[in-house]
Amino acid sequence: MRLSLLCLCVLPSCVHLFTTRVDYTASAPAPSVGGSTFRAEFIPKGAESGLALSAGVIGGATVSEIGPYQVRLHAFGQSGDQRTFRVTSFTLTSPGNFTAPMEPRGFEGRAEFKPTQTTGRNRASLLLGPWFRLDEYRDRELLIEAGVEVTRRGGVTRGSLRIPLKQTKTSRRDSHFLLNELWQDIRGVEDPVIEALPPAPESAE
Repeated sequence: MRLSLLCLCVLPSCVHLFTTRVDYTASAPAPSVGGSTFRAEFIPKGAESGLALSAGVIGGATVSEIGPYQVRLHAFGQSGDQRTFRVTSFTLTSPGNFTAPMEPRGFEGRAEFKPTQTTGRNRASLLLGPWFRLDEYRDRELLIEAGVEVTRRGGVTRGSLRIPLKQTKTSRRDSHFLLNELWQDIRGVEDPVIEALPPAPESAE
């Protein structure tokens, strides 16, 4: 064991992980129904990876997060006004490529509005069931069309949403030192558990 550790000490021991996240963001102002503004969040559920070598580095891994995606719909309202919202229809379109209506079981249930960290604001979030497989190079623009029903203090408001989205890309580099990770493995130190889904945004801006 000591000999193995000594061999690692005299070798370059840094691995760089380059990650590119392919996302979709709204390209128009958030639509409003029942006094609530709506936004869509695309959550990548998979990744593609490769391996590259460079001088002075044992290995460099590249990861491109390209989906499939799961969609979460957020509604932002005013405290004391909105109670719940539900989706009555949902269609995702890639103009000129495909149109994908979602079955009702994919958006069952009601999302309850709850206070946010912003005074006077509340939010309700509904995670839709199906995963969408998209093509990074073909599906650069998307369109969400949905029917929604918002339950308010004064009654129920029904309306439709039209949310155009454009593809965006963000990149980051993470460096991992093999000796440190090896030592943690020997000591039985485990990495922290990563949440399956990212936290919802706290404002509609």
